[in-house]
Amino acid sequence: MDTAELRKAVIFAELRDAEAERLLAMARPQRCQKDECLFLLGDHADRLYVVLRGSVELTFPLSFGGVVRDVPVESKAPGSALGWSALVKPHRFTLSARAAEPSELAAFLRQDLFQVFEAEPRIGYVVMRHIAEVVGRRLLQMQALWARELQRAVTSSLEASAKLKPWEADSTGRKGQDR
Repeated sequence: MDTAELRKAVIFAELRDAEAERLLAMARPQRCQKDECLFLLGDHADRLYVVLRGSVELTFPLSFGGVVRDVPVESKAPGSALGWSALVKPHRFTLSARAAEPSELAAFLRQDLFQVFEAEPRIGYVVMRHIAEVVGRRLLQMQALWARELQRAVTSSLEASAKLKPWEADSTGRKGQDR
């Protein structure tokens, strides 16, 4: 990995050569096999990752009929960052991550990044501005999913209410003799 490759990552694209060199020196190469887990939702987050090759799928575990399945939320391609939770309290991953194919990543420990951010505030500003964008996009994505689910629940409830005969329920939802 070199600085040109590192700067292909959106969060590092605006860094100057010397700044990218500083981060490159602390990058820890990591290879993942297909389906290898990088982290699970709720795990302690101590590192930020950048995908160099391959892809990583971010998932959310949901239970269907007593069976937990990882539901895909987002796929991260080369140049993408993941694991922003390492830089934001309470430092717990908000999704799970698995390699969708054999992948190469650069890992950055939180403590190393924070030392650089303190020593060179411009690097911290550039990186954290991009992290804020990632968090903002994720919030909008989750809000849309939540709104869709709420809409389904309300629609289902309204459909169930519409099936009641007028004498079965009054405006408070009480039936027959209970009124």
